[in-house]
Amino acid sequence: MRFDEQAGKILLGVREWVGTARRGVCGAAPFDEDEPELSEGSRAARERLLPAGKAVDLARDFAFEDLVFRITGRASDYSEGTLTFFAETHEDPNRPTRAELAEARGIAYALAYLAGAEDRPYPCRLQLILCQKDAENTAIRTERVTVEKIDAFFRKCAAEVARFAAPEIERITRRVPSMRALKFPYGKMRAGQQDFIREAYRTFSRGGTLFASAPTGTGKTVSALFPAIRAMGDGRCDKIFYFTPKTTTAKAAEECILRMVEKNAQIRACLLSAKERICERGTVCREGKALCPMTKDNRLADAALALWRQQLPVATAEVFRAAARECGACPYELSLTYAELCDVIVCDLNYLFDPHVYIRRFFSARGRYAFLIDEAHNLPDRAREMYSAEMGRSFLLSPTADGALGAFSDLRETAEAAANAFSDILYPYLKDEVRRDRNGREVGGTHLSELPPRLFTLAESLTKMAEEEIRRALTAKDEEKSLRLRFLRGYLHVVKHFYETLLRFDGNYRLFLFLENEELRAKLFCLDPSARIAERLALGESALFFSGTLSPLNYYRATLGGDRTSSMLAVGTPFDKDNLCIAVMDGIGTRLAQRENTLLALCRAILTVISAKAGNYIVYSPSFAYSDALCKQFCAISPKTRVLNQTQGMTTQEKNAFLNAFSAQSEGTPLVGFCVMGGIYAEGIDLAGDRLIGAVVVGIGLPALSYEREAIAEYYDEKYEMGKAFAYLYPGMNRVFQAAGRVIRTETDRGVIVLIDDRFDDPLYRKAAPDLFSGMKFFSETKALQKELEAFWQKGERAAASEKRKPKTSDCPKTE
Repeated sequence: MRFDEQAGKILLGVREWVGTARRGVCGAAPFDEDEPELSEGSRAARERLLPAGKAVDLARDFAFEDLVFRITGRASDYSEGTLTFFAETHEDPNRPTRAELAEARGIAYALAYLAGAEDRPYPCRLQLILCQKDAENTAIRTERVTVEKIDAFFRKCAAEVARFAAPEIERITRRVPSMRALKFPYGKMRAGQQDFIREAYRTFSRGGTLFASAPTGTGKTVSALFPAIRAMGDGRCDKIFYFTPKTTTAKAAEECILRMVEKNAQIRACLLSAKERICERGTVCREGKALCPMTKDNRLADAALALWRQQLPVATAEVFRAAARECGACPYELSLTYAELCDVIVCDLNYLFDPHVYIRRFFSARGRYAFLIDEAHNLPDRAREMYSAEMGRSFLLSPTADGALGAFSDLRETAEAAANAFSDILYPYLKDEVRRDRNGREVGGTHLSELPPRLFTLAESLTKMAEEEIRRALTAKDEEKSLRLRFLRGYLHVVKHFYETLLRFDGNYRLFLFLENEELRAKLFCLDPSARIAERLALGESALFFSGTLSPLNYYRATLGGDRTSSMLAVGTPFDKDNLCIAVMDGIGTRLAQRENTLLALCRAILTVISAKAGNYIVYSPSFAYSDALCKQFCAISPKTRVLNQTQGMTTQEKNAFLNAFSAQSEGTPLVGFCVMGGIYAEGIDLAGDRLIGAVVVGIGLPALSYEREAIAEYYDEKYEMGKAFAYLYPGMNRVFQAAGRVIRTETDRGVIVLIDDRFDDPLYRKAAPDLFSGMKFFSETKALQKELEAFWQKGERAAASEKRKPKTSDCPKTE
């Protein structure tokens, strides 16, 4: 829905018109929508059933109360009094879901109304062609209609759609102009910030993708959001999506939006949370809507409009819960509904990139969206997992052991046959790699670049059988119905995910086969997610990937869907480099074979660091086992030092207590925390000032050796001749720099970073370092390191004392 202020009309496409009326929410499709892209099977079916070149574009104005709507759409064919509409379904077209059929039939009715404009007669016959997605199965439904029936349908839709006209009119007439007039909300821009904002605005205005590496202190959040808001004010986009993998960065986005609101920008924003977090009853509704009273009455439209009338700048999970309780609606569904009325939506990366949990109301079709991806260094590995799938023989057999299915379940027999076929198809490719481990069990692994054809048939038949079993279970009335449905839905989710990944399998994938613990397992692993990410980015107009450690930029552009047209920007550090001491101890090895022998030397190096100045420090290690060993050794040689150790499986209270212990410390009371790289204390935390004055990073953070990592290395060796760098070096060094970046959080912080490993002097590793680390100094002995650190802290104390002796502004004599 879009309000054309000059014409005084509200512009919609028929899909949005019908979707809004049916669901009582404002649809997200653009007003000038084309027919959505069809799957290959659907395109073939349409070409077979419909003559080429007969699609008809339709448009008509419709007045309702004091509003005028301009509605557009496209019919698949319109001739001889018959209007044809081609619709795609996910189910058997002969048995579509009620929602799919209602949506398609409603669009056909809306197109019939549009066809009656400009002295054309109304069609007296509607022909609805349903086609199953990714197949050529079709079903044709015909219906005779009257003018009165079509008019009544259209007016009924209008009554619902009109409720959402006010938010859209307010957006165009008040909110957008306020964004156009917005000034930078934080006074003077920091060094490098102006370049960031200029390049970001250019990207949002022209379209395309920008990859920006900007160290902490640059003001990344406002540097991304401010130009996006200005671009929206200039009419360059209709919605801004701020994607982040962490709640801490989502909070920073919220604070930035509130700051812009204080500067008179009339922004409406919301923070989306996962259903498990926002709903008090969790995901119980997935087992059956009757189990949750919040799903019984659909009052989402009323609740969303009530929230809009409150004029809240940012709606959070707490706001949605309170509003949902008041109106008796699902807080999760309410948040999604309200998001359609917002300008800025802050949410997790999954909501765009994950093929199973993306927000369908926004990302089923292209929109005028600006995508902001914060902490983008996390996305390559997360995307690989999103686009991968795995399944094991024991899982395939699980229906045979589930009592809720009943002895006469067809799925039980099908699952047993599928498990046997699974072994017959895949084991021959693996058998030459099988060996016996120390316990005498067979183990092995291999990978294939091409799929066995029979695997498609197996996955497809099992998916269809599980879907059929669910349809039968829905009509059952026995006591075990809910248990049966819970199992079947979980089973179908895994099987269907595996099947859909099979359909996407191409040169960017490998099929891994593993035999371990007497279990045969297949994994469809996405080596290179860039093509899939690019597909998702194409749903918007522009994208900005940014992080404090997006280095080297070429690596992230290659793995995150960029190409030669994508822009890259490396912003220099705004900090005074004299406030940071970066030292490298390259005389201590931390390779796996060396770790036990160098533990004592490592602990002495840590003691050297903390003895130069008492305060709070964190030691980052590559793994929990290594961190535990270091912590124990350190406690043995320095029993009086206060020590905290990050452990696996910490509760929320334990995590908070660990972080809260890093308060501003008095002299003579050092605190050392032992943590892991890539963990919760290595990214996204702010320990400004004296809360953290130093970090010791042990090792180069390389991912563990695995079949998958080796395949990634092989793939990128063939593609760029940089296999080891793409698979191990760059991901590992990013962990190092993220951990080290916890030390300097504000312009006034002073601190030390000590990297310990003999490989940091390698040119390849130096090349991966951001600009902040350009001044690294190398030491082979602790005495030289201690001398350097003591000199650094003494220099800081002299500078602080000199600053104190300066007269305050109020003490200066006045001059004319």
